[in-house]
Amino acid sequence: MSESLCVIIYDSECGLCTRFKKAVELIDFKNNIRFLSLHDSEVYLKYPELTPDECHEEVHLIKDSGAILKGSEAIDFLTTILPGVSKFAWLMDNESAKKASKIFYKKLNEMRIMKKRNCYTCGSSSKRTK
Repeated sequence: MSESLCVIIYDSECGLCTRFKKAVELIDFKNNIRFLSLHDSEVYLKYPELTPDECHEEVHLIKDSGAILKGSEAIDFLTTILPGVSKFAWLMDNESAKKASKIFYKKLNEMRIMKKRNCYTCGSSSKRTK
Protein backbone atom coordinates (compact mmCIF):
# COMPACT_ATOMS: atom_id res chain seq x y z
CA MET A 1 0.00 0.00 0.00
CA SER A 2 1.27 3.45 -0.88
CA GLU A 3 1.80 5.90 2.00
CA SER A 4 -0.87 8.22 0.66
CA LEU A 5 -3.61 5.59 0.59
CA CYS A 6 -6.37 5.99 3.11
CA VAL A 7 -9.91 4.91 3.88
CA ILE A 8 -12.75 7.32 4.54
CA ILE A 9 -15.70 6.15 6.60
CA TYR A 10 -18.72 8.13 5.43
CA ASP A 11 -22.50 8.10 5.78
CA SER A 12 -23.85 6.53 2.59
CA GLU A 13 -27.40 7.53 3.60
CA CYS A 14 -26.56 11.24 3.82
CA GLY A 15 -26.92 13.38 0.70
CA LEU A 16 -24.14 15.77 1.73
CA CYS A 17 -21.80 12.89 2.49
CA THR A 18 -22.44 11.12 -0.81
CA ARG A 19 -21.86 14.38 -2.71
CA PHE A 20 -18.59 14.84 -0.80
CA LYS A 21 -17.60 11.27 -1.75
CA LYS A 22 -18.36 11.88 -5.44
CA ALA A 23 -16.41 15.16 -5.42
CA VAL A 24 -13.36 13.51 -3.86
CA GLU A 25 -13.55 10.61 -6.31
CA LEU A 26 -13.51 13.09 -9.20
CA ILE A 27 -10.22 14.63 -8.07
CA ASP A 28 -8.59 11.45 -6.74
CA PHE A 29 -6.88 10.65 -10.06
CA LYS A 30 -4.55 8.06 -8.50
CA ASN A 31 -7.36 6.25 -6.65
CA ASN A 32 -5.55 6.71 -3.33
CA ILE A 33 -8.77 6.87 -1.32
CA ARG A 34 -11.26 4.12 -0.58
CA PHE A 35 -14.69 4.85 0.84
CA LEU A 36 -16.57 2.59 3.24
CA SER A 37 -20.08 3.19 4.50
CA LEU A 38 -20.52 3.59 8.24
CA HIS A 39 -23.63 1.44 7.82
CA ASP A 40 -21.55 -1.59 6.80
CA SER A 41 -21.00 -3.74 9.91
CA GLU A 42 -17.80 -5.13 8.35
CA VAL A 43 -16.21 -1.70 8.95
CA TYR A 44 -16.32 -2.24 12.71
CA LEU A 45 -14.87 -5.73 12.41
CA LYS A 46 -11.98 -4.48 10.30
CA TYR A 47 -11.47 -1.35 12.45
CA PRO A 48 -12.53 -2.33 16.00
CA GLU A 49 -11.32 1.01 17.38
CA LEU A 50 -14.25 2.70 15.59
CA THR A 51 -17.81 2.78 16.85
CA PRO A 52 -20.98 3.44 14.85
CA ASP A 53 -21.91 6.33 17.17
CA GLU A 54 -18.58 8.09 16.61
CA CYS A 55 -18.75 7.53 12.87
CA HIS A 56 -22.27 8.98 12.79
CA GLU A 57 -20.94 12.13 14.48
CA GLU A 58 -18.23 13.03 11.97
CA VAL A 59 -16.15 11.79 9.06
CA HIS A 60 -13.30 9.40 9.90
CA LEU A 61 -10.18 8.88 7.80
CA ILE A 62 -7.83 5.98 8.42
CA LYS A 63 -4.32 6.52 7.14
CA ASP A 64 -2.20 3.70 5.77
CA SER A 65 -0.23 3.84 9.04
CA GLY A 66 -3.42 3.06 10.97
CA ALA A 67 -3.73 6.56 12.41
CA ILE A 68 -7.31 7.78 12.59
CA LEU A 69 -8.19 11.38 11.75
CA LYS A 70 -11.62 12.80 12.52
CA GLY A 71 -13.58 15.79 11.32
CA SER A 72 -11.57 18.76 10.11
CA GLU A 73 -8.28 16.87 10.65
CA ALA A 74 -9.42 14.36 8.01
CA ILE A 75 -10.31 17.15 5.59
CA ASP A 76 -6.98 18.89 6.21
CA PHE A 77 -5.14 15.64 5.44
CA LEU A 78 -7.03 15.26 2.17
CA THR A 79 -5.70 18.65 1.05
CA THR A 80 -2.19 17.23 1.28
CA ILE A 81 -2.76 14.08 -0.83
CA LEU A 82 -5.25 15.04 -3.53
CA PRO A 83 -3.67 16.21 -6.79
CA GLY A 84 -4.57 19.80 -7.57
CA VAL A 85 -5.77 20.47 -4.04
CA SER A 86 -2.35 19.67 -2.57
CA LYS A 87 -0.92 22.66 -4.47
CA PHE A 88 -2.84 24.84 -2.04
CA ALA A 89 -2.01 22.87 1.13
CA TRP A 90 0.52 25.54 2.11
CA LEU A 91 -2.43 27.86 2.76
CA MET A 92 -3.30 25.66 5.76
CA ASP A 93 0.16 26.08 7.33
CA ASN A 94 -0.83 28.95 9.61
CA GLU A 95 -2.99 28.84 12.73
CA SER A 96 -5.63 31.25 11.39
CA ALA A 97 -6.30 29.01 8.40
CA LYS A 98 -6.44 25.91 10.59
CA LYS A 99 -8.93 27.61 12.91
CA ALA A 100 -11.06 28.73 9.96
CA SER A 101 -11.02 25.19 8.56
CA LYS A 102 -12.19 23.76 11.89
CA ILE A 103 -15.02 26.30 12.12
CA PHE A 104 -16.08 25.63 8.53
CA TYR A 105 -16.11 21.87 9.11
CA LYS A 106 -18.00 22.26 12.40
CA LYS A 107 -20.74 24.36 10.78
CA LEU A 108 -21.03 22.03 7.80
CA ASN A 109 -21.25 19.00 10.09
CA GLU A 110 -23.93 20.70 12.21
CA MET A 111 -25.90 21.33 9.02
CA ARG A 112 -25.48 17.66 8.02
CA ILE A 113 -26.76 16.46 11.40
CA MET A 114 -29.72 18.86 11.29
CA LYS A 115 -30.59 17.72 7.78
CA LYS A 116 -30.55 14.07 8.91
CA ARG A 117 -32.92 14.85 11.78
CA ASN A 118 -35.47 16.27 9.37
CA CYS A 119 -35.03 13.57 6.74
CA TYR A 120 -37.88 11.07 6.48
CA THR A 121 -35.59 8.27 5.28
CA CYS A 122 -32.69 8.64 7.70
CA GLY A 123 -33.77 10.84 10.61
CA SER A 124 -35.83 8.34 12.57
CA SER A 125 -35.81 8.50 16.35
CA SER A 126 -33.78 5.27 16.43
CA LYS A 127 -30.85 7.12 14.83
CA ARG A 128 -28.53 9.32 16.77
CA THR A 129 -29.73 12.97 16.72
CA LYS A 130 -27.07 14.59 18.85
